[in-house]
Formats: sequence, C-alpha cells, structure tokens
Amino acid sequence: MPIASALDTNFSRAAQRVLDHLSVATGLSSWAVCRVDHEGSQTLAVVDPHGVLQAHETVYAPLGGRATARVTAAITFPDGQPFGELVGFDGDSCLPALEDATAHARVFGTVLGALAAAEVTMCSERRAIELRDGLSDPLTGLATRQGWEQRLRRDERFCREFGEPAALLVIELDDLKRNNELHGHSAGDEQLRVAGTVLREVLAGRHFGARITGDRLGALMIGVNEHEIGEFERVVRQALSTSEISVSIGVARRRPETGLEGAIAAAEAAIAAVHAARASTVADASHVTLLLEALESGTIKAYFQPIVDLRTGEVVALEALARWQSHEGVREPDQFLPMLQQAGLLGALFDRILEDGLERLVEFRAVVPDLQLAVNFEFDTKPVNSLLDTVKDRLQRFGLPPEALSIEFSERQTFDLSADVRAELFALADMGVHLMLDDFGTGFASLETLTGLPVTGVKLDRRFTGQVVNGERESIVVKAMIALAAETGLTVIAEGIETQLQCDRLVRMGCRLGQGYLFALPQPADAMATVLSAPLVSTF
Repeated sequence: MPIASALDTNFSRAAQRVLDHLSVATGLSSWAVCRVDHEGSQTLAVVDPHGVLQAHETVYAPLGGRATARVTAAITFPDGQPFGELVGFDGDSCLPALEDATAHARVFGTVLGALAAAEVTMCSERRAIELRDGLSDPLTGLATRQGWEQRLRRDERFCREFGEPAALLVIELDDLKRNNELHGHSAGDEQLRVAGTVLREVLAGRHFGARITGDRLGALMIGVNEHEIGEFERVVRQALSTSEISVSIGVARRRPETGLEGAIAAAEAAIAAVHAARASTVADASHVTLLLEALESGTIKAYFQPIVDLRTGEVVALEALARWQSHEGVREPDQFLPMLQQAGLLGALFDRILEDGLERLVEFRAVVPDLQLAVNFEFDTKPVNSLLDTVKDRLQRFGLPPEALSIEFSERQTFDLSADVRAELFALADMGVHLMLDDFGTGFASLETLTGLPVTGVKLDRRFTGQVVNGERESIVVKAMIALAAETGLTVIAEGIETQLQCDRLVRMGCRLGQGYLFALPQPADAMATVLSAPLVSTF
C-alpha cells in the first residue's frame, strides 16, 4: 500500500477499532488515543457517545479528569520510547472494578505502539528520500515550490495522523528585488545561491527546505519542541546575517485546528507585521511633495511585463506596471502605493502610467504591429479628467486605436459602482477599449459581474496558476474556471506562470495567454526591444 494511503487508513482505522472494542468490552463509554505535550492533549482517535470530544483537537485539561471512573495506559514504541496515551472514562459510578479495563488498555496500548512505530518509520524513511531526491531549484539547491506544496500535504497527513508537532519558517530576502533592479539578475541570482547554501547547511538534512516564491525560502520542521524552533530561527538569522543577507522571517507552529496551512498564514502575517513596523505609510506634506515631484518628473514610470501566447511564445501585449526610480534604487509599488492612496494621487498615477505606456507602445508597435497595452485602474480615485475623457485624449494624442488599450480593474472594485462609472465603462467598451477583470477567482466576482459589466476578459489569479500542477482536484477547479470564462466569451490570461510545467498544463486546459517570471520580469522600456524581437517560449 502506498505511504499516503497507509497514513490515511492503517493507524487511524486500527485506533478507532481498538476504541470501539474497548468501549464495549470494558463498560467505559468514552475512549481516546492522544499525544500529550506542554500545551495539553491532542486527540488522534475518539469514541464519545456524548459528542463532546472530537478527534484532532487540543484538550487543555486532563481527558476524563472529572469522570468517576477513569483508566489510562501508555502507548510506547517497541524500543520503549513514549508515543502517547490511551484514556478511558465514564461518569457512571456503578461500574465494576476497573482492573479488567486497565489490563485491556495496556494490551492494546502495546499493539498501537507497534503499529505507530512501523508507520512512523516508513514515513521518516520516505521524508529522508525526498530530502535527497526531491525536486530541486537550480539556484538555491532547495526544493521547488511544487516540491514544497507536495511535502506540506504529505506532512500534514502525517502530523494529523500521529499528533506530531511541527513548525515552519518563511524567510523573505529583503533586498533581492532591489539587487535585481540595480545590479542585474546575476546579482540577485548570486544572493539566492548564497542564501540557499546557508539554509541547506543549517537544515543539515534534518528538516525540509524550499524556494517557495521568487524572494522567499521556507523551512519545515517535524517533531520539534519550542526550544528547538527558537534555536533554529536564531541560527538561521545569524548565518544569513554573517553572509550579509538581510531577511524578514515569520515563524509559526502547526496547531491541530488549522494545520500547516494555518501555520503558513501565521508566518506570512508575521512578515507583513515586520514590513508594517519598518515603514510608516503616513503621507505627510513632505511625502506628498516628493511623490508629486516623482510623478511630474517621470521618475515614477512604467515598467513592462509581456503577456504571451502560450502556444507560440509570441508577445501579444504588455502590462504597464508602476516603478519609482528613486535615489535609493527602483521601488516596488508596495513601497509607495499606500502613500499615493492616502495622498489622493492614485488618479495622477494612472494618468502618468497611461501616458508613459501609450507613448512607448507607439515605439514597440514598430517591432510588433498589433501589440496591445494593459494598464491598471482604481475606481476609488479619479484621473485629472473623467476616465473616458482621459483615455480618449491619450489615444488621440498618440494616434493609437482604442483596440490597442486594455484597462484592468480588480474583482473587489466591482461592488457598488456608481452609475457614472458604469456609464463610462460601457462607453469605453463601445469605443473598442478592452476591459479586463483582474485577480479572477479570488472570491469577489460573480456571474452577474461577468455578464453585467462589459468586460472582455479575465486574469486568472496567480494562486490558481500555481495549483495546476498540485493534483487532480486542484486542476479540475482551475480547468472549470477557464471553461467558465471561455463559455461566456471572455479572454483568459493566467498570471504568475513560473515553470514550464505550469505553462504546458494551462495550454492543455484551454488557456491561451499568460504572463509571469517564466517569460520575463517587469522591465524598463529600454530593455523591451530584446524581449519583443523573438518568441519567449514554445510549448508545442
């Protein structure tokens, strides 16, 4: 039987049968198999006719501590190492002597300990093989994101089955994006190589490490206590600091109620809190002045990321993305958009990027005649004039047809649109401007949104793009989303494509267009001639 199937059946089914037998044979109505740590008891299997006790939850008081009748038996591995505890209890004060119940519990505690030892050993051997032979990121030598997600799913089953403690670290390289922008990708690649080497040395084959995004590494630890988690974090920080790599680290323990998925969310929230603490986004007068100067001087300008025909590799469109070329280096949008929003300057930003992008599009069309431009717009702000007037003016100024422009807005912005905004959207669509719904699938849009607004396409959110290689269920969901959009006559663009396998799967699912780091990072206009001159990838 495959390991995954064994984890889902053998131990849990055996434990459940043991508890059912004990409940009948001993007269004690409630039984549980549990692991005990400093926080309490984590239940692995339960029989409780009252429905109060559930499997896979943490109980902070002793199980059955207030019952009138209670027995316990240790569950130990054959080598004598403790695994957990078998607990039976009942509130009936008229039960016979508990010697027989205790004897039964001891026998089955030994049986469960032997079974647990066999399966834990198999899982440990499987994890050791994966550490050695797993999918490898060429820069860091760690596992890829695909390997990380596979490992998370497998270890979640393991932890849930056996109550094993676990923790993870998410490590963000603070300066990677800036190094790429200032010194080229070779400098960023070198930083990733060094960080990967450092983390592999700290992991020392005991724990699992992966490159989980472009600038984030992850470490997954199974069977660790609070002290070991803290010591591991300290060593990682010290080793990376010694290598002159600045990082933000989020650490989280797995909890039975939320699993490893909840631990990832907690670790990412910790990193977000670090970012919030580092930089204030209060837009005071000096900030506003600085931002206005950047918009007027053109130091906030458009960078371009290609949108590619996934079947041929041909670039069919470019998305214009805001970047700030400050004296400190090229700043990403998350470093200045909050200030622009507080200062009421998002409309001015749209004007800046639209004008810069269309001016450059005229040049790019000399290389790719039918090339289109996509620009993001926020409805909670207004450009200098109305959206319709602004678009008309810029298209006329640069002599471009409306079909050359695509305006993107996110699902969350489609709530409570005013009548004026809706009228402008329909007028733009009537002109021939394409309207795209961004971050499709994140939970805000509905069929009413797709049919009630004149959208011509959707952009599949990157979290779904990453799921196409995860498993059959995830692939079915993504394929259904692509089919839904296609059935309503909408163009589908997949965001965040990072691997050739993702690209190939998306093509087979019926997705024709996509963008992501597999093809190119956002780049300044001067670098686009090379990008546009030849296909970026060919899948078939």
